Amino acid sequence: MLVPLQQVWRMSSGNGTRRKVGKLQHFNNMMASAPETLTEVQGLFSKVRTYVKPSNGEWSIPDPNVALRHQGEEHCRLQALKVSLNAVKNQLSDKNVQVWHQHTNFTNRAGKVIATVRSAANAEVCTQAWCKFYEILGTFNPLPGEALQSGELNTVHLCEAPGAFITALNHYIKTSESTRYCDWSWAANTLNPYHEANGGSTTIADDRLIANTLPWWFFGSDNTGNIMIQKHLLELQVFVSNMRRVDMVTADGSFDCQENPDEQEALVASLHYCEATAALLLLSPGGSFVLKMFTLYEHSSVCLLYLLNCCFHSVNVFKPATSKAGNSEVYVVCLNYDGKEAVRPLLSKLIRNYGPHLADREALFPNAIIPESFLKQHEEVCSYFHRLQVDTITENLRLFEGMSTEQRQRFDHIRDCVAHDYLQRFEVSFLPRSRWISRNTVSPACCSVSAGRPLGQKKQTGSFNERRELQTLSWREAREGLLCHLDTETLHGRWDRLLAGRPLSNVRGSW
Repeated sequence: MLVPLQQVWRMSSGNGTRRKVGKLQHFNNMMASAPETLTEVQGLFSKVRTYVKPSNGEWSIPDPNVALRHQGEEHCRLQALKVSLNAVKNQLSDKNVQVWHQHTNFTNRAGKVIATVRSAANAEVCTQAWCKFYEILGTFNPLPGEALQSGELNTVHLCEAPGAFITALNHYIKTSESTRYCDWSWAANTLNPYHEANGGSTTIADDRLIANTLPWWFFGSDNTGNIMIQKHLLELQVFVSNMRRVDMVTADGSFDCQENPDEQEALVASLHYCEATAALLLLSPGGSFVLKMFTLYEHSSVCLLYLLNCCFHSVNVFKPATSKAGNSEVYVVCLNYDGKEAVRPLLSKLIRNYGPHLADREALFPNAIIPESFLKQHEEVCSYFHRLQVDTITENLRLFEGMSTEQRQRFDHIRDCVAHDYLQRFEVSFLPRSRWISRNTVSPACCSVSAGRPLGQKKQTGSFNERRELQTLSWREAREGLLCHLDTETLHGRWDRLLAGRPLSNVRGSW
């Protein structure tokens, strides 16, 4: 019988004393007795592909004279993967989003990790992002050796609200033997949640950390925090100039693409270019870069991944176990930067063209200069993550029709095993509140809403098809149809969804 996670932790931790979770004999015995469970759990933490550079130096930074001068061309084999994935995802269009999320939360094998870490480790701002980044830290150890040897570590975090990457890094530094005495400085950027120009659907409601660490946050001269503005990029460089070197840059940005999920990658491409340009400008030689991306099928992604491979000694595409397996999210983990001197001419051109449309105009590089050896590896990377995502969605669709008691029990067992293994694998230790970044990071009533959803953004309800149908109706048609056919409770719910999807000016004009 599986002992509850919290009870196992109490058995191992004694009177608040920190001990390595690897000493949990109960867990080791449990895993050893079920090899198929062990294999499944290990597979969750092994979703990574690494590019291997040819020894002949074929992958080299292109001449800046050919950059941003040609139209991008689609890669047929990658577009075939995109079509295939969207065909599978389209099967979800008639599913009620709340019911579907409840279902996939249960089938998510890492679904108990967050609660377990909160209970066992006393983690500050412990969100899914916290767990994902702690997993990245434990898997790749992206903190440069030179920084650790010198005892000084400097990091910059882009699109960081609510700050979970920062608090995860603090936890990692202060509980790891090799880093606990490191002198760590950080700076962060995000859309300013207090600026009136940032709409309610774009900023994060959870400001527990930001409110208590404001001097460390960069919002730019206009105070919006928009990192896609050229002058903000240059101002950010000045903002961190007191750092002797920048050892790591993270970028966890995205946009809300729920109403056009098939084109998520293309919609976010310019943001990814801006984040990568900022990292190449700020990082010191030997530094690391962690970038959240999605599917990697578009020409913009091919060019960006090729550039990163030319600039870093090691580039890995990683799907954390704590990232829901059915979504397209991956993290590109780049290690050991060659330094901006190697990329300076191209970097200067990227900075001159920097902005919200950097990836919307000409392609970063023409197809002709991207080596076939890189394209082959990139296609293999895309195929691997395509298969993982399709398999997950297909399994969830099958189980959505109904799960047996035995299947439910097995999922619950696997979820416990994954949570146990997470603690053990990444040596997650208890951190006293006195060693948090902000001792005041308690969720005040005004800041606890939505736990990371954009401020003011309503939870989506109904199915994707229903929302699209409502958007095609005129206001008179929608109003009359709803009044005639729906009971009062359903009417209110669907009318709220209709209002949420239409500009206010249209609402006024319809009455």
